[in-house]
Amino acid sequence: MAAVTGLSIVKRFPYRGDPLEEFSNTYHFKGQPPGDDASWRVLANDVWNVEKLHFPTNVLFVRAYGYDSDDPNAHHVFQLDNTIPGPPPGGTYAGTGSGFAGDQAACMWWKTNRLSSRGKPIYLRKYVHSGFASAANHDDLEAGYMAQLDSDAQGLNTIHGGLRSPRTDDTVVAHGVIPYVTTRTLKRRGKRPTTGN
Repeated sequence: MAAVTGLSIVKRFPYRGDPLEEFSNTYHFKGQPPGDDASWRVLANDVWNVEKLHFPTNVLFVRAYGYDSDDPNAHHVFQLDNTIPGPPPGGTYAGTGSGFAGDQAACMWWKTNRLSSRGKPIYLRKYVHSGFASAANHDDLEAGYMAQLDSDAQGLNTIHGGLRSPRTDDTVVAHGVIPYVTTRTLKRRGKRPTTGN
């Protein structure tokens, strides 16, 4: 197994009457894993400082988990809990379109320099809840929101050496946003393990 920087950012938002629903996005970076908790905290905040630009104020950054291995079963080596003492920081985007239903999502993408066995480009993708659809056509993303996501896709690729896939040291050659509203069903998950378990 190789050393790879992985970071999961866990967000909380209202969903079907539950103000404590959570979803997360996990990123992998080309830079080496941070060497101490303070450096991990800087990385987590760097990612959130981009993510918060496309989330409304009711989406809260509650936790982060850091990983230093490309082993899919690796335990996290860093944990940040923004609920203690709290309150967790919230997003800053003020949308003008129609707010998403809970399971709706937008999708940011990054095209890598790697090709599949069939010669097709390989993409990294991240699905984002609590976005905004066009008021005129609810299938489309609201134009300002889509522009913000595109800017943030570029911004995320400037952090810690740039984005990569979990097990391959890819290089991102292009980025963008799918212009349509899609779905990403929220699934109930068990509690995350504590460090070392």
